[in-house]
Amino acid sequence: MNKISIFKSLTTFILSICLLLVPGSAVLYQGIDFRGGASSFADEVVSYNPSADVSGHDNASMALGIPDYTDNTNYVSLGDEGTLVLKFTDNSLTTSGNNYDDLWIFEAGNKFESTDVYISKDAINWIYVGNTTNSTSGIDIDAYKGSGGVVLGAQYSYVKLVDRLPHESDTPTAGADIDAVGAMSSKPPVPEGIDAGAVGAISSKLPTLTVFLILALVIAGVGLMLLFKRRKVRD
Repeated sequence: MNKISIFKSLTTFILSICLLLVPGSAVLYQGIDFRGGASSFADEVVSYNPSADVSGHDNASMALGIPDYTDNTNYVSLGDEGTLVLKFTDNSLTTSGNNYDDLWIFEAGNKFESTDVYISKDAINWIYVGNTTNSTSGIDIDAYKGSGGVVLGAQYSYVKLVDRLPHESDTPTAGADIDAVGAMSSKPPVPEGIDAGAVGAISSKLPTLTVFLILALVIAGVGLMLLFKRRKVRD
């Protein structure tokens, strides 16, 4: 392999690494940016406890994946004061470090009903992060930092929704009607058996490490290019 071929191969390798490290562009769902695209949304139903008859709208899996409500289908009703716990498996919810929304609750239909929202690392210890206030809306989990609250950079795999009083609708669509739950501020998933706090601390350093690695690769590429050029002149 001659020097030009080596240089071209090296350049291609460096560019490929850079493309893998730089995040892709955001995808819009109902006008909301999700940097992780479809992987930003909840993937698994952990528990579902409707407190009223919601026959026909009691398939909790309808709250998984991207928002796809249409013609009174593809959603799940919580029932008055009912609960729904969802899990992110191919990503995790995290803080943004600012006052922008991090979590978005998509409610279906034209009549929105409030839900209390909680997040957790382990589905045991829950942190209250506000409510949806009668609308499809986002939540800034950073606003709930503090003792016993949200930890900056931590990763949360679980979201719990609890329908709030007063009762605002009747069966079979009593309670809030959930279409989807998405993490606008997202990180890689937390491996099973690994402490989420430790993973969060490490992953919070990734943006800096990514920039450093890209710069190192560029500098190495330029150095090799100059070396090949110098050898060519000597030859």
